[in-house]
Amino acid sequence: MRPRLSQRKAYSPVEAPVINNLVSQYDFLHKSDIGGVKVGVETDAVADAYEDLITRATNYQPDATILGIQVQEMVDVDAGTETILGMNRDPQFGPLLLFGLGGIFVEILEDTSVRVAPVSEREAGDMIDDLDSAPLLRGARGRDPADEAAITEAIQRLSQLVTDFPAILELDVNPLLATGDSATALDVQLTIDPDEL
Repeated sequence: MRPRLSQRKAYSPVEAPVINNLVSQYDFLHKSDIGGVKVGVETDAVADAYEDLITRATNYQPDATILGIQVQEMVDVDAGTETILGMNRDPQFGPLLLFGLGGIFVEILEDTSVRVAPVSEREAGDMIDDLDSAPLLRGARGRDPADEAAITEAIQRLSQLVTDFPAILELDVNPLLATGDSATALDVQLTIDPDEL
């Protein structure tokens, strides 16, 4: 399924250069593995970037359900620490929250903390404290410390969201960029149970 190019309308409120991400229903777990992400797209290159991403996806998997291209503001990931914030709904325990070092390191270092939702502010803070990499968030080796209050708030908000909406089976924010003054979701994957809607 090939979506029509309507990206120019969606593009206008976002200042160039931007990042374009392929959006597919279930077909590509890691978009970057198939070249499904374009970084630094200028206004005059929007149509070409769109066509290139759609072509790459259909060449990789011809029967993919491609929903479109997401346009995002470019963020300097070196300005903070990439973390992961996620949830998986366990049949016995319910929503399990995960927080840890994110980006490409989540699968390599496996430095994460898990709690059953909902979590209190203290429990959300404890999830940060549990990490071996917590010193990175606190300004180790001359880095600026991350805004732990913003991270704690993000953990609590996700906790409440997945508690209130049982249709959410899985949700991963990776990376959640933790900087000195914010915690910003840069990419999200979400799985919904349509029978629960």
